[in-house]
Amino acid sequence: MCIKAGKDELDTVRNLMMMSLNAVVAEALGCELEDVVPGADLVNDLGMDPAGAAALRGLVAEYFDGFELDIGQVGVVADLLDQVVNSAFADVRKTPCPPGEICDEAA
Repeated sequence: MCIKAGKDELDTVRNLMMMSLNAVVAEALGCELEDVVPGADLVNDLGMDPAGAAALRGLVAEYFDGFELDIGQVGVVADLLDQVVNSAFADVRKTPCPPGEICDEAA
C-alpha cells in the first residue's frame, strides 16, 4: 500500500507526521482533534497547563524516537510541528535532480 499526501516524498512524510502530531497534542492536552490546527495557541486555545506540557513532552518523545521538545519555543501547533520535522530531517541534504527526471525547481 502506498500513500501520497504531498507534492513529493518529503512533503508526504511531513504531512503524515503532522497528522500524528495533532493526535498526540489532542491526547496530551485532552482537547478535540479538530481543535488542533496550525495556528492554535497551545495555552490560550488548547488549555495547556504545566501538567499538559509534561504530558505533551512525554508523548512527543514516545512517538518521535525520543525527541526532546523545547516547550519554551512552542507557542502554536505549527511551532511544534516545525521542531519535530526539523529534528527528523536535520540530516537531509538537497540533492540535484537525477538525469532524465522532472524535479520541482523550488525544492
